[in-house]
Amino acid sequence: MKRNVVRVLAVMALVAAGSVVASAPAVASDRPGDICVTNQSTWLRDQPWGGVLRTLSPGRGFRVHSIYGGSDIQTWYYGHGAEAPEQDGWIPAANCNW
Repeated sequence: MKRNVVRVLAVMALVAAGSVVASAPAVASDRPGDICVTNQSTWLRDQPWGGVLRTLSPGRGFRVHSIYGGSDIQTWYYGHGAEAPEQDGWIPAANCNW
């Protein structure tokens, strides 16, 4: 009986550890900039309000290189997502959580 309890606890510990690792956001790259996490499917654009380059998945890292806008206009972040660290673009600041 004790062996079964130990086995069950060991399996549960492995499952819990795997869940934590799987839910962690991916880091976009080692280039400078702060990382936020996308909170929804987000279009990466060639410029604020511009053409769509790709769609970034929710829950993934986005490395911010610069910020545009504020106060009376929408704020945008320039950088790249974890899914395509070689492709920079713009996302609305509202689609990123710190």
